Amino acid sequence: MAALLCWCSGAVAQDTLSVEVSGDSITVTLPKKERKPREQRFLQGVAVGADLVGWVMKAAGADWAMLEVLARVNLKDKYFPIFELGLGEADHSGNDQDYQYNVRAPYFRVGMDYNINKKHNGNRMFFGLRYGFSFFNYDLTSPTPLTDPVWKESRPFDYESLHGSAHWGEIVFGLEMRLWKMIRLGWDARIKFRFTQKTDEVGPPWLIPGYGKNDTSGWGGTFKVLVEL
Repeated sequence: MAALLCWCSGAVAQDTLSVEVSGDSITVTLPKKERKPREQRFLQGVAVGADLVGWVMKAAGADWAMLEVLARVNLKDKYFPIFELGLGEADHSGNDQDYQYNVRAPYFRVGMDYNINKKHNGNRMFFGLRYGFSFFNYDLTSPTPLTDPVWKESRPFDYESLHGSAHWGEIVFGLEMRLWKMIRLGWDARIKFRFTQKTDEVGPPWLIPGYGKNDTSGWGGTFKVLVEL
């Protein structure tokens, strides 16, 4: 008994066992092992996808559209660096068709999304930021000559390959869900702020590829399908 008590006391010191002596019986309670949370991998996958809104607008015959694809990295299912590449197109008639605006040029966005959904159940809620830029050429033409109000002379209004560029930022809020295995669907709303713009003296562009209709700020959104590997 003395040897057993000596062993138990040593075990208590080393492993924090609980020993209870009652009459002729001895109860030994083993410590409960705390289960450590499973550590998540840093790199959890990559995804590629496309925004469906622009393709639907183009198929419907809209006078402008943004055709966009993306690539994204998943870090700990929390941080999502993202790169978006697109082609902005416009064939727009304005002011009762007295002028025509045409553009077809690429645009680029880089940024980061943060998953604010604490449950790692496949569904995500994003808050993100983007920096976008585009360098493009655009055409401003008129089917009828313009008349000078002073000299009353008519001159053709036909300017092609005017140079323009723009830089802007976006604040993004979005939702995403797993549809089937590696297939995911997501949608987001965006507030856009134009930082800088360079245009030709003839006239500003009606639409900036990737940004939208030319203004100091605006709204936008995407509805995208992704394949996550």
